[in-house]
Amino acid sequence: MLDELVNLIELQKIDNRIAEIETSLANIPAYLRESMEHFETLEEKFLEAKNEYEKNLREKELVEKEYNENKTLLEKAQKKLSTVKNSKEYEAVLKELDILKKNVNEGELKLVELNEKIEEYEKNIEEMTKKYEESKRKVEDDKKKRDEENSELIKELKDLELKREEQVKKIKKPILSKYERIRKARNNLAIVRIIDETCTGCYMKVPPQLFVEVKKNVHIQQCPNCQRFLYFKEDAD
Repeated sequence: MLDELVNLIELQKIDNRIAEIETSLANIPAYLRESMEHFETLEEKFLEAKNEYEKNLREKELVEKEYNENKTLLEKAQKKLSTVKNSKEYEAVLKELDILKKNVNEGELKLVELNEKIEEYEKNIEEMTKKYEESKRKVEDDKKKRDEENSELIKELKDLELKREEQVKKIKKPILSKYERIRKARNNLAIVRIIDETCTGCYMKVPPQLFVEVKKNVHIQQCPNCQRFLYFKEDAD
């Protein structure tokens, strides 16, 4: 077999194994996926509770400000009551007092309600923070476990990458460039065996004369359909 074909086949084997390892490393183990999903669910609930808590704090601040303003106005109106000079002014002040008392009472009730909500949120957030941190640690531990399980694959991948660097040096640049282009376009497979006049990359019949040329093993040939490099090998080889 042509040395160029031998080198391309060896490069293809390296690339195939690299692709297998990268796919394996990209897969998330079930135990890690489960812990990540649990963490994401807790995180979503935690952030939702935190947002509601902060929303209630902001509302309390506004209600408290309005409540204090109404209390100040009520105190002024009560003082004004002793200084009125006629019944008309007296009735106007009384009406103002009624409105202000109502506003103050409503403010007090609203503040009590908000304080209860805020207290409940603080309690929930404290509990959720513990669960959130525990879940976060679990994800980190599971990632370490996955990395330990993958350590051999990672080592093999690094070795293959070095081996590939050496292998590509054996191949002429125009052929290598074409190989890379085909590999990217054809699902990582750039060189395939031809069997019974059929390309095993696209499973299309090739012209009889091309099959003869491939068997001669004089020049590198390509499948006219998928453009992959072709090589011939006897079953006994």
